[in-house]
Amino acid sequence: MKVELDPEEAHELFSLLAGRLIDEAGLGNDDRATVRRWRSESMKPGSEGMRELTAKINAEIARVIQTKARSAVMKPDWR
Repeated sequence: MKVELDPEEAHELFSLLAGRLIDEAGLGNDDRATVRRWRSESMKPGSEGMRELTAKINAEIARVIQTKARSAVMKPDWR
């Protein structure tokens, strides 16, 4: 099985997580403003940072899927 996010999907995931961080992490006003600026300036769709994040997300998804597939084969049938 192959699962891969495109850059727009990775950006939506990042935006969701950054928004939750801003809302729920108990950050101070300056820290929330810093995260908002980072999200809006550095992590725009198509930016180098988003391309790198997309590649890392996809690599991690592939690694987890490969690990799960491998561990399922190694489990004994008698359990």
